[in-house]
Amino acid sequence: MAENKHYPELRKRLTPGWWTANRHYAMYMVREWTSLFVALYSLIFIYGLSLWATGSRADFLNFLKNPAVIGFSLVALVFTMYHAATWFYLLGAVAPVKIGRSKTKPWQALILNLILLVIVSYLAIWLVVLR
Repeated sequence: MAENKHYPELRKRLTPGWWTANRHYAMYMVREWTSLFVALYSLIFIYGLSLWATGSRADFLNFLKNPAVIGFSLVALVFTMYHAATWFYLLGAVAPVKIGRSKTKPWQALILNLILLVIVSYLAIWLVVLR
């Protein structure tokens, strides 16, 4: 029978603030935390859709006029923009497009995705509101 051998820990133990020592880890953690605001705003939107579907449109519009909801919406907008920009940049770093012998840079993917975001957003607004 094999006897129990003690194997040393191969990596050091992490402290609760391990991610603050490296800028890339800190940016990653902030991006992950911003997704909480995106999720909360999605719940508000789903709540609004349920009120809208039941015919309580005025109740939802009054709810949206609350200063706390307006403030939260502005904070959620800023966090959503940060989350989207860092995600688009990360997309370009993880999956660069090869054109000939060169690869695209992450900032090129960021710019392209932001342009596509503006175009798709405009088309959605045009289809729903302006048409």
